[in-house]
Amino acid sequence: MNAVAFVHSHERTPGVWRAVADHLPPHWAVVAPDLFAAVRTGRDAAAGGKAMLAQINRDLAMMGLTEPVLVVAEGTGAIAAIQYAAEYPGRVAGLFLSGPRLHVSRAEAVRLKVGVRIRRGQECAADAGDSGRYLDAIVGVDAAGVASDLSVPRMAVAAAKDRGGMKAATALKNGVAQRNTVNAVGTVEGMAADAGWEYGVVPEASQDWYAYAPSAFAAWLTDFAGRL
Repeated sequence: MNAVAFVHSHERTPGVWRAVADHLPPHWAVVAPDLFAAVRTGRDAAAGGKAMLAQINRDLAMMGLTEPVLVVAEGTGAIAAIQYAAEYPGRVAGLFLSGPRLHVSRAEAVRLKVGVRIRRGQECAADAGDSGRYLDAIVGVDAAGVASDLSVPRMAVAAAKDRGGMKAATALKNGVAQRNTVNAVGTVEGMAADAGWEYGVVPEASQDWYAYAPSAFAAWLTDFAGRL
């Protein structure tokens, strides 16, 4: 595995992944599809969701990447990433989610849109219009149901201070016997006994740790990729 596709959330532009990419092995190919471009088409929300997956395929093709890639996502980007892994398992070498969100209700989408306006002006912050269209495309999608049927290697991690991400990561691993392991970055993690979801907790970290601690995030990625 020597290629990674970063999937951004509704909150940030694809540029948020640049610092993480700078800490990855130099021989890795990196793609960060712009899902905002996919939902600027004026089509309905359902079509927007399909356009997101098509955008990932399009960008991989533009880079000439035909081998399976490690798909990485954070926050609400997990919904598109899980859907992609379900629909194109042959294109996915592994799935790594940070602080995943598995479902967005219509009411929650309204709240999240307000949050985007508050963060306006921050580095790599999403445009309110783009973010709104992104959220509309994933409202009501049940990524949790799809996630339970995935066959690709997969891991969900959450920052200790991210209650929503912790809840979702826990939901992904629930229902199967667990065993604990220690990964290469010295953090206890669990792995489902039936080779389901691996999971981990990032101590003392906040939801956007991938942005302010890119080297640590890259270490988790390379550790996971080394086991694929």
